[in-house]
Amino acid sequence: MAQSTIPSLYTLSDLARESGVSRRILQHYAHLGLLEPGALTQGGRKLYTGFALYLIQDIQDLNQLGFTLEEIRKIMALKKVIFHPDGTYREDWRREEIPLTQEELWAMWAKTGEVLSSMERQERMIRRFHRFLTKHFAPKEVRDGLRSGPGDGGAQGAG
Repeated sequence: MAQSTIPSLYTLSDLARESGVSRRILQHYAHLGLLEPGALTQGGRKLYTGFALYLIQDIQDLNQLGFTLEEIRKIMALKKVIFHPDGTYREDWRREEIPLTQEELWAMWAKTGEVLSSMERQERMIRRFHRFLTKHFAPKEVRDGLRSGPGDGGAQGAG
């Protein structure tokens, strides 16, 4: 007999504990519509799927990257259309379901492009600085390629 998998459901307190984000902040996110429950108990208690943990991380990351809460709200609105509550991609989504104007989507595209360009510049700068530090200050085994160091991608050098 095949068993169906029951998705994990979380209360807001569970999400706070699992994500490391305070319950109060998660309540604020829910109030803004950034997080929506995947189910309700008979008593009306909101339950969230495991996908909410990924969305919380996305919200935190987008915020750190300089996206405003309004921009994040629009990104979450888009995600709600193209993903099922469990996080699987919806193959059948339609443009008409997205509650954003073409201008809002273009603005989102432009902003993400700007952030990507900034991240690429920052990555180039930090890689140059890491190479400098490695050349001048790393242990000899790392400099000689006999041992990998942080930022090497774990690659071992040929000895």
